[in-house]
Amino acid sequence: MQENENKSSYLPLFRKYRPQSFKDVIGQEFTTRALCNAIKLNKIANAYLFCGPRGTGKTSCARIFAKSLNCIEGPTVEPCQKCQSCLDVTNASGLDVIEIDAATNRGIDDAKELISKVQYAPMNGKYKIFIIDEVHMLSKEAFNALLKTFEEPPKNVIFILATTEPHKVIETIVSRCQRFDFKRITTEDITKRLREISDKEGIKITDDALYTIAKNVSGGMRDSLALLDQSSILGFEKEITKETIETLMGKLTFDVLFDLCNSILNKDTKEATKKVREIFEKGIEPRNFIENFIEFLRNAILTSNSDSTDEIQNLTLFTKENISQIKSNDKFIKAELINILDTLIEFYKEVKSSTNPYLWAELGIISATGLKKETYGIEPPNKTAKYNIESPNKTVSQKKETYNIEPPNKTAKIKEDENKNQEAFRIDTKPVIEDIEDKKEDKNINNENLSKPEQKETISPSKVWAEILNGVDSIPAKFFYSGVGKLVSIENTKITLGFVNENAITQAKSENKYNPLLRAIKNVLGENGTIDFITVTKDTKIIDTKLNVSIAKPQKNIESYRDKKEKNSIKEDKLPPSSDNLQAEDTIDKDEDNISDENDKEIYTEETKNMLETYSGRIIE
Repeated sequence: MQENENKSSYLPLFRKYRPQSFKDVIGQEFTTRALCNAIKLNKIANAYLFCGPRGTGKTSCARIFAKSLNCIEGPTVEPCQKCQSCLDVTNASGLDVIEIDAATNRGIDDAKELISKVQYAPMNGKYKIFIIDEVHMLSKEAFNALLKTFEEPPKNVIFILATTEPHKVIETIVSRCQRFDFKRITTEDITKRLREISDKEGIKITDDALYTIAKNVSGGMRDSLALLDQSSILGFEKEITKETIETLMGKLTFDVLFDLCNSILNKDTKEATKKVREIFEKGIEPRNFIENFIEFLRNAILTSNSDSTDEIQNLTLFTKENISQIKSNDKFIKAELINILDTLIEFYKEVKSSTNPYLWAELGIISATGLKKETYGIEPPNKTAKYNIESPNKTVSQKKETYNIEPPNKTAKIKEDENKNQEAFRIDTKPVIEDIEDKKEDKNINNENLSKPEQKETISPSKVWAEILNGVDSIPAKFFYSGVGKLVSIENTKITLGFVNENAITQAKSENKYNPLLRAIKNVLGENGTIDFITVTKDTKIIDTKLNVSIAKPQKNIESYRDKKEKNSIKEDKLPPSSDNLQAEDTIDKDEDNISDENDKEIYTEETKNMLETYSGRIIE
């Protein structure tokens, strides 16, 4: 019988230890002192506005203030807690102190009912007090209906409004209230209070675990007590540790994040993706994973930048052992950690908005290992424009080799219009690096063949577009433009891309996608390079680029591809360009892609492999 009574009388800790007097309120010294002085000086206002984050004591202070005013010994700053008025407030069952939930009673009819109750005199205490919680939820009409009552209520009526969003309360209401802002409770105050309650309740928990709770509740005492109450079940048989709290909150432990960060700093992509797969298998959501990793990097940067262990502990969640572990690892350098942090922040935007956040989270880790810095069989773009597109009518200089871009489909009809296409797409190019012997050979060849007609090599627009995409330094932007964008034309230094709707164009113009593309265009086409976006219609002519953009290629495959290409170029140097030569070049490119795809897939999880195979290397948002 006694056991059943104990079970039925159980109260959650946040209700059991709710402050019952001003001295019990934690972390709100300014507000409690002001309210106590108002009671002592008998300067009681008609209306009060309590605002601040959740769990900081707004409703509790409103109840204590009401209890202090209506206590049989009051008004007093220390209510007796025994009289009928005090008991009614404690049990939220009195007629003189009425609590209203504005989220439920938010209409003008509810406001009229409230006004009608104002006319009645208090039953037991000296004041009739209305506590309106979440007052910002009232409709505009309800606010307006209460204006006159708030300004000139009956002498013994007091309104106390509580809200987490004071900016939503109309100014005419705010101007009629005395406003008090509740601040977030400090980590130290929360930890101290949790230790007191843990000792009273007999909860076995370490100081590190309490500190972890306090650090992760955003300054709210109610949230910390709820988490302590939940963890007390786990501490029934053994002591609760920091790792237990992190698991309970769905956070990754220090050791997991440390090992992952160490793999990234060692440029070990396979090991890093393996650890990411293990994290996902534990049920951690990609967004939470990236957020936890960003928080870890922030703490690691602070640790690497400070020599004071006490200061680091105050600013981070790291223990002394964690700090020592990071300090002893030579790989944890501030500059390297910031680079990883920048990359993850960029991919975090995609993780939040993508329909496949697992893929983007994994790509973020792959990019952070340094693979995004490699090029895909193409030399890094130089500051000097690699291609200098001229107007069709400009006279060709003898010292320049002229290239004409023609559409990649080599049908009989397109061959008939070859001259027109050559005039529409003319590109001049300069070699970036030349050896002294190559210069002499070129000079001799030019002297011997001055009277000969100039040879022309045809390059398709898709080749230029592929080189631009390979120069984009943002993987999300690269996948977006290669998968969603359609190449319409390349004229002079202007590239036109088509998209299916305005939403896609809006994404294309966003800063994190537009700027990387513009930089790549300027590197290839020169400083005058520009980009234009249009909406594709059924009449728009699209250039079939047939792109297959990869994230990165293993270095040894790049070198083998270059060796293969050099051998072919020796045979083709003295031959005029032809469709056969172009076909051979396309075959080499395809071989390179096949080699790359097979090796790249080794570092992905099964889910990412399936995605890449489904879209043939394209990411479609």
